[in-house]
Amino acid sequence: MFVLMFHLISFGRAFMKYILEKHLAISSPDSEPNSECEAEESDFTKNVDVPDARVMRGMSYMNDIVYTASTHKDLEIYPMNLQKRGKCVIFNHKIFDNQRDREGTEYDQKAIEYTFNNLDFEVTTHPDLNYEDVMEEIGNLSKENYEDCDCICIFILTHGTSGDYVYARDYRYRLSDIWEKFTADNCRTLAGKPKLFFIQACKGYSTMHGFHAQGRSATDLADASYTIPTHADFLYGYSTVEGYYSFRAKEGSCYIQTLCEVINKHWRTTDLLKMLTMTSRKVGFGFTATHANVRISGTKQMPTFSSTLTRDLYFIPKHTS
Repeated sequence: MFVLMFHLISFGRAFMKYILEKHLAISSPDSEPNSECEAEESDFTKNVDVPDARVMRGMSYMNDIVYTASTHKDLEIYPMNLQKRGKCVIFNHKIFDNQRDREGTEYDQKAIEYTFNNLDFEVTTHPDLNYEDVMEEIGNLSKENYEDCDCICIFILTHGTSGDYVYARDYRYRLSDIWEKFTADNCRTLAGKPKLFFIQACKGYSTMHGFHAQGRSATDLADASYTIPTHADFLYGYSTVEGYYSFRAKEGSCYIQTLCEVINKHWRTTDLLKMLTMTSRKVGFGFTATHANVRISGTKQMPTFSSTLTRDLYFIPKHTS
């Protein structure tokens, strides 16, 4: 009896060990001991067989695509030497079915058209489209062939609210509905090329107040073929930070007017991200709202931008005959 019990216990232990080993091998893709610590402490290699998102819990998987380029992957400046600069498309919403008209937006449109024509873009404007027409135009744009184009640029001038929602003439939609059409897997001929989006719209209803800062004196201050992520090479420029108003006057908005002014002055010598920083400084420090509503009057606006650009971007002049 004792011998039988001993064999049953031994068998049970062996069986449980087998079950545990089998379970761990199936449920843990990162099953090597101390693999997470090693990943944090060691240098990552250029080519990783298993994407981190498949190993680390709570992270979503982002597809990569293989992209063949005529320039080296480590080039620090985007090559802007193709036959065409690219398209600049303006969605200008002034009139709405259920929103107040956006007076002055025509001046922003004119400023963009002048500036980006000067940068050799092919500029097209779509006024007051409804949601269905916006999505149709975006779908058509994403299906075009951009092999001979340096980049693409899209402006959206409209009403907006928090959560990255903006308004067509009739309905609101998420901005992600726009730019997801241009990821590298959805628009192959723009893979590895800059995709620029500028949004003039409110992102909420909060007002921003200024703070007086003491300036520092000059003496004080003296003291090939490769794989790319599908969401690489995007730039998103916003007229204001999340949750806040974006201001517009009868002569246009301070963000678009300042952005175009900065680009017109500096585009031949200055990287785009530097120009956006200059725009943020000029708008943030140089403008204060004047409004009949005392809650709004005297408040400030702070533009922002988000970038997955992988190189510096200069609008190198095209050589025209």
